[in-house]
Amino acid sequence: MGAAPDPKLAAMISGAGGNPLLIVELVQGLREEGSVEISHERARLLDERIPRRVRDLAQHWLDSLSEKARQLVQVAAAVGGSFMVVEVASMLRETTASMLPALNETIASGLLICPGEQTVFQHELVRRSIADALPAAVRQALRQDVSALRRQHCLQVPMPPEFLVTGGRPAGTPVPGSTDAPAPLPAPSPLPASSKEPGIVHRLLPALLMARSTRTEPLPLGLADELRASLTAVLQAHYADVELTGTADAPLAERADRITRNTVSLFADGVQRATTRARAILAAHQGRDDEADAVTATVVMSNLEWAVGNLAEGLRWGQRAVQCLGPATPPMWSPYVRLALATKLSDIGRFEEAEGLISTARTEAEALGQPHTATPSIARAMLLLQSSRLQEAQDSARAGLEVAAKTGGGWVVPVGQAVLILVALRRGDLASAADYAWRCRAAVGADSTVFPSIHFDWGECLVATAQLGARRTAELLTTTYAHLLTSPQLFVEEAAAAAWFVRLALAADDMPLASTVVTAAERFAAANPGRPTLAVAALHARGLLERDSEALRQAAREHVSPCAGALAEEDLGILLSAQEEKNGALGAAALRSALQRFVQIGSQGDIERIRAFMEEHGTPVTSAPRQGRPATAGWEALTETERSIAHLVSDGLTNRQVARRVSLSPHTVNYHLRAIFRKLGIGSRVEVARHITHSA
Repeated sequence: MGAAPDPKLAAMISGAGGNPLLIVELVQGLREEGSVEISHERARLLDERIPRRVRDLAQHWLDSLSEKARQLVQVAAAVGGSFMVVEVASMLRETTASMLPALNETIASGLLICPGEQTVFQHELVRRSIADALPAAVRQALRQDVSALRRQHCLQVPMPPEFLVTGGRPAGTPVPGSTDAPAPLPAPSPLPASSKEPGIVHRLLPALLMARSTRTEPLPLGLADELRASLTAVLQAHYADVELTGTADAPLAERADRITRNTVSLFADGVQRATTRARAILAAHQGRDDEADAVTATVVMSNLEWAVGNLAEGLRWGQRAVQCLGPATPPMWSPYVRLALATKLSDIGRFEEAEGLISTARTEAEALGQPHTATPSIARAMLLLQSSRLQEAQDSARAGLEVAAKTGGGWVVPVGQAVLILVALRRGDLASAADYAWRCRAAVGADSTVFPSIHFDWGECLVATAQLGARRTAELLTTTYAHLLTSPQLFVEEAAAAAWFVRLALAADDMPLASTVVTAAERFAAANPGRPTLAVAALHARGLLERDSEALRQAAREHVSPCAGALAEEDLGILLSAQEEKNGALGAAALRSALQRFVQIGSQGDIERIRAFMEEHGTPVTSAPRQGRPATAGWEALTETERSIAHLVSDGLTNRQVARRVSLSPHTVNYHLRAIFRKLGIGSRVEVARHITHSA
């Protein structure tokens, strides 16, 4: 709009929760309804009513839910910005347990998140829209009901976690009308020893073993108790089935309890505490390294060393963990221990070794049951992305996400979404990338088993760059994404990250920023001698900064990642083209070579960027294959995502069903469907089916 928002408009926009679609619909709706005035480069809000565009969008999202989920959302919207599920369940004459499927559905849709004890709306604008759609008398009645409920139980929002185990009375509060002392909180009841597959174990333990970092806060009390009870049951069942030679003569229950307490202690809040606890566990074992807590501590040591950039130590601990697997290790540990090492080998370009470990882990996971098969698929998707096999990476990520959606593996969902962000960006599909970024962040906030990952912020940063441009993104890199500039995790996992930052900084004319990144990349490479992937990444960044054609040529030749190598050759071509009199022909050749490499990868976004540069500078592209230029109409004009959606629509699936298959939101599916109609010159879903039938 070419104007800065006044405080009221800025506050209203903040209610979109950062969702690009909501922001665009809000601003466009305000303009259409004359609710915003622009004067002297300032936009002033004239009417605080939510525009119809936003109300219609909120209603569309609400209509996509089941009846019980819609009731939950409508009651919660009337109650306010945050609520306890037990409140809404009581008002709907349901139990908390019976409402859990509806709650999970609303969280999966992105409408609600559970960042702590409270459940909240992801977007305040959506909450207001849904609440305003209810008759005023209904809203008032619902608010009176929840107020009476809270008074009845002497509660204030936010409710304490004890609510779920004391019938609504905080610990220490007598029962109204009674002089009896309150009963103590009950201890968590362990699951029966015969239960070998409690859900919390397959959610939380794999998250710890596969983490690239550690938690920044302790586990919530209830979650820690549930994990302890579940782990104890798993360990007792396993140790009852195997003979453990060389262990202390302790009763099985005591041994299982000790190992459980040690394992749960590794979910520490901070690197130092987690490291101290892991070392203490390993020191106490004295040779019995295949017990579950020792194996877990070894993997945690590997992850923590890797996170701070000590790659040799990270690999050593990871390899030791795999070697430690033995009779005392429960079967559920094995696939995740192998996958933790596989992801590290993939990071440094040892793709064949990583693929072998993932294959073994997949076989072990399949023997354990479907809930465990999501993680091998996501781990393989990361490997395929790093080796620039984009279509395979997308397929593997979607397969893993489909299993996770069915089995509750919420911790792995953001990792799979992060892979899809990067694939979409490589293909130039910004709409899908932005949608995946939004869903990724929603998944991070909705599941307390998610560990922090640099992948989430990296994907968001790339989306921001594509939307905002170099100068605005360079400003974000000094604030929101400042931690990315010197991140060992990012530099090892993304071969071209350092060069990407330098390219961005130079485009924004920010030499200090570019120098900071180059220095960080070179220090990281120097601290890890013998890791050629890091050395060539630092060389690429330095070559950009100093306009060194030989350094860029070497980087293009030696990058293990095909995408990173193609980017280095593109940088070389741009540099040589700037020296037109001397090296113009060499620059054109380098650009054509980079274009050819991106065509082989299928990286449509990069193809279009190079073509645009070459056309702008009058560089002929006749020697490059023409299949990289997309058609403007017809089936050939459709992206891979659009073709997948077209086939599913032709099979009679609804937008909501298609969204589940391709891991997109129903709105984004509708966006792609409109693009399909436009490119094929048709106007209905029936015509899509006819087009595919005739083409076949």
